[in-house]
Amino acid sequence: KQICDYLIEPKNLKTAVNQLEIKQKELLKYLLKCGGFCRLNALTRKFGSMKGDGFFWSEQPPTSPLAVLWSKALVIVGRSKLEGRYYKIATIPVELRQPLQKCLS
Repeated sequence: KQICDYLIEPKNLKTAVNQLEIKQKELLKYLLKCGGFCRLNALTRKFGSMKGDGFFWSEQPPTSPLAVLWSKALVIVGRSKLEGRYYKIATIPVELRQPLQKCLS
């Protein structure tokens, strides 16, 4: 709730986006073009794998574009049912899609 409340504020979201690297911004734009979510395998082919990033981000910060965005709560990685099958996906939270579109344009 606190993270969502923080990122919903336009000033805070703009600050977060301005701190991103070009590849991370490109990934967000790609996800937005895909409607806000995409199968993970398509993203990792295009933007690289999260292999080696782990989950102990306070001890070893992530390096891949997707893992960095995930650590900043701009993207969520999980599983979803698509076309009758479960797939790993990456998604931009619905509440952030429109504000991110404005920040990235």
